[in-house]
Amino acid sequence: MKLCRMNAVVGLVILLTVIQAFADETEPVEMEEVVVTGTRNEQEIKNIPANVTVIDQQDIKNSTARTVVELLRGQQGIVVSDTSGNGKNARVDMRGFGESSAANSLIMIDGRRVNAIDLSGVDWLQIPLDQVERVEIVRGTGSVLYGDNAVGGVINIITKLPSEKMGAQAGTAFGSYGRQKQQASVSGSQGPIGAALFASYDSTNGYRENSDLRAKDVGGKIIYDMSDAVTFRLNGSYHTDAYGWPGALTAAQVHADRRDSDSPRDEAQTRDGYLSLGMDADFQQRGRVSSEISYRSRSTASQFIDDFGGAFKTGSEIDTWGFTPRYALDAELAGHANALIIGSDLYWTDQDSSAFYFGPSSRAGVDRNSVGAYVSNEFSLLDNLILSTGARRERVRYDLESNDLTGWLAPLNDDASDTENAYSLGLTWLYCGNSSLFARANRSFRFPLADEFIVYDFVNGTQSVNPELKPQTGRHYEIGARHYFTDSVQGSITLFRAEISNEIFYNPMTFENANYPETYHQGIELGLKADFFDALTLSGNYTFQKSEFRKGPYKNNDIPAAPEHAASLGVQVRTIVPGFVFSAFYNYVGRSYLISDQANDLRELDDYGTLDAKVSYTFRGIEAFVSLNNLTNEKYSEYAVAGGGGTTRNFYPAPECNWWMGISYKL
Repeated sequence: MKLCRMNAVVGLVILLTVIQAFADETEPVEMEEVVVTGTRNEQEIKNIPANVTVIDQQDIKNSTARTVVELLRGQQGIVVSDTSGNGKNARVDMRGFGESSAANSLIMIDGRRVNAIDLSGVDWLQIPLDQVERVEIVRGTGSVLYGDNAVGGVINIITKLPSEKMGAQAGTAFGSYGRQKQQASVSGSQGPIGAALFASYDSTNGYRENSDLRAKDVGGKIIYDMSDAVTFRLNGSYHTDAYGWPGALTAAQVHADRRDSDSPRDEAQTRDGYLSLGMDADFQQRGRVSSEISYRSRSTASQFIDDFGGAFKTGSEIDTWGFTPRYALDAELAGHANALIIGSDLYWTDQDSSAFYFGPSSRAGVDRNSVGAYVSNEFSLLDNLILSTGARRERVRYDLESNDLTGWLAPLNDDASDTENAYSLGLTWLYCGNSSLFARANRSFRFPLADEFIVYDFVNGTQSVNPELKPQTGRHYEIGARHYFTDSVQGSITLFRAEISNEIFYNPMTFENANYPETYHQGIELGLKADFFDALTLSGNYTFQKSEFRKGPYKNNDIPAAPEHAASLGVQVRTIVPGFVFSAFYNYVGRSYLISDQANDLRELDDYGTLDAKVSYTFRGIEAFVSLNNLTNEKYSEYAVAGGGGTTRNFYPAPECNWWMGISYKL
């Protein structure tokens, strides 16, 4: 295995050397790709001391993705695990956190946090893919700028702005397993006001029995330029869905019928809406002020049918308010360029939940309030040498109540609070055009989720807040390079190491969430992209990561659900026929231990590779496409769990070969 890794690295070095030999006579590229996620301010990627990727509008159009989470599959350093195959229940892992990846990766929509305060994770269907303008990915901790959850990385999904001219667009698509989608949007500007509205309906019968989905979305954005200096933004959307829970299958059940379900009547539904009002004010030499007030209301309801025919029903109502003001100043300091950002993030969340089993079973409530303040600064030591520093302090408080209406457990009424700090120190050297070397060291933190706090003792009939559960902290180090060989060929390399203390994980031996004394997450991320003659684009990436338990009962064991190897290859061909584009992508994910198999006793989840292809055509506002996914008909699972006290393997089979086609028209 070590020899294979060495060969892969040596092969890439040789390939980059060959490309450099052909590129020596070419001037370096002078493109300026700007992102906002890396610094919470517009900044060129070359200046950021981190591994950053932007998935732009053209990438989205050429991809075979139907949902946002599918768009992330195959991206450098990202592993996607979808339990249902329709994008509703998926896990996105950055830097090898496995089962707890949802709590260690921060997901945002237009800079607004969408991570849940409980174990429910991120709902990836909150925004339709056709309304996404671009996706910005920052790998490695972003705790200084964003606080809680931003341990393995940050993903910011940025939606489309109103167009300058009035226009409308409508489309329909359909495919395997009864999947169909209809969507329409209007957008335009008049004077100082711009607006965009959209609506969509997405449905599928699902690859497996009881994996159906029905989703509806409506939303919009209004931009008002009150003056040359002040702009107001009003965003909002409303999402509803209903779907089935197909559940897991044993190895024998998968062999008999991988499309079957062991829970054919389990189902759930979601309602999720938000509204945000933002303001940007540019005072020129005096700096810029930005702020946003947001409100989100989310409700869920689930029903699980047990072997006795009883229906276990759960429901929750979550209301979240957010206020995120910040101030940015670009001004010289001692004759050197300097960029300062000072800000604060305030969130108030109220969650009420209930359970019903042959009558009301329990009611619970959680209030979670967090206040974080941060400062970040970029100082140009030289014209081509940038020093990045930052610090954050964040406090969180939980008020928890839980009443067991059956009388089995005593009531819970308790609170918990904690405060953590984060720091960052980075250095970026711009050595040739947009090429740069960077190094950085960071401290991260993650607070426990509300569900992770509570301990149930059914023997003594008590429920309590776990006083032993501590916040997770980490020390992160990485060094990397982004090199532009020519204006059409670029490569990247990043080496990273994270030393996590008190990593929060679910212990299947004690049935409680606990801290593990120490874990390591380390590896290398490689990427290469080349454009030839405006007709051909080749891209590829490879990630090796090693995530291990250290200094504890599972010492030197691998963290479950964190594969060591992941790779992707892509090709896009723009043919001599105007408007036609052919795209193909091969994605590979290596073996990993099953979720809850911290002892590494069971056989690993098999590695898998999928090949997807797409042909699209654009002509005078008409866009049509045909997409084929998993062309080789690979029979695999992205997600598997150890059950039966660590004696059985339970799988969530992924779809076999399937197709997707559609057409749209834009005025």
